[in-house]
Amino acid sequence: MRHTLILLVTLGALLLSALPTSAKDYNLPPGKWWENDRIVAHLELTTDQQGLIKDLVYGHATRMIDLNAELEKSKLTLENQVEQENFDPKAVRKSFTQFQEARRLLEAERFEMLLSVRQVLTYEQWEKMLSLRERLEQRRHRPDGSRPAYRPPMNGPRPPGGPGR
Repeated sequence: MRHTLILLVTLGALLLSALPTSAKDYNLPPGKWWENDRIVAHLELTTDQQGLIKDLVYGHATRMIDLNAELEKSKLTLENQVEQENFDPKAVRKSFTQFQEARRLLEAERFEMLLSVRQVLTYEQWEKMLSLRERLEQRRHRPDGSRPAYRPPMNGPRPPGGPGR
């Protein structure tokens, strides 16, 4: 019985974390994309937009770090309560509710960051961003299951003797 409950709670948490935030998952490119020369040129970002995006992302990222820590603590509390020999189902339910709320707050902050960046971009820049993000995802998930060949970061230095030298 105990192992079944642990398995169910763990599977539930994994399923919840795998759910998309919406039917169309809006994601920004990874890393400091607003400093990437190719992306900046493709989106035609102004210097003012770059600075604003940097400040917005930094502010949201610092809040998301704290929210992620709260999520991890609530997950640890939940796991600890479920694993007790004489666990209290009422306490476990309360911890699960706290875990769900921590997840919700983290996702809400991520969405607010996305929304704030969207407000900085023009409609045309946003459409280019979505197209770029889609192409990046397609490259990452090849139909044959193969992994893409290594490419150095677009805005970083290339290793000596590496591709393109």
